Amino acid sequence: MCSRYYIKHKMYDKLPAFLIAADSRRYTGDIRPSEKAMIIRRGSKGLEAGDLSWGYPSANNSGLVINARAESLHDKPMFSDDVMNRRCLIPASGFYEWDKEKQKAIISVADEQLIYFAGIYSIRSGMERFVIITREASEEMSRIHERMPLIVPGECMEQWFSDDYRDILRSEAVPLNVRIENEQLSFI
Repeated sequence: MCSRYYIKHKMYDKLPAFLIAADSRRYTGDIRPSEKAMIIRRGSKGLEAGDLSWGYPSANNSGLVINARAESLHDKPMFSDDVMNRRCLIPASGFYEWDKEKQKAIISVADEQLIYFAGIYSIRSGMERFVIITREASEEMSRIHERMPLIVPGECMEQWFSDDYRDILRSEAVPLNVRIENEQLSFI
């Protein structure tokens, strides 16, 4: 689930003003695992932008762990300390998923709003990295995939970084727009 998301250049205009002034490179287009992307985290002077790589190295070094289930975050040693102490938000325009016929679905929210995926971050293998937190799919998303990113509404940004973050982990999924594109996955 959510192995690729995208951010449109014009979406940076919708970021809170304090982040636009940050000395953070702007990542646009498709973002894939292992690539660097902008995240938002709590810093010493409030919320700040950072550029981190997507994915934690797996325990057996067989690849990257790119997602973490909201339901088991506190139980998994790989994630439990991070969810308590290092939560982040990942700005995006939307994400992709592939249906059973391997057709690409483009998922966003209404009116091309900027969305924020809930995430956690840590230093792994000597570099700062993040993972996206996932949840059970909403009704409209469940036709495509059983999981989806946990999306934090913009008005709940501060709550995500507070002691009340667990309420967001349990919240209802935000309504999504799902559009199927004719691009198919290739296994060649």
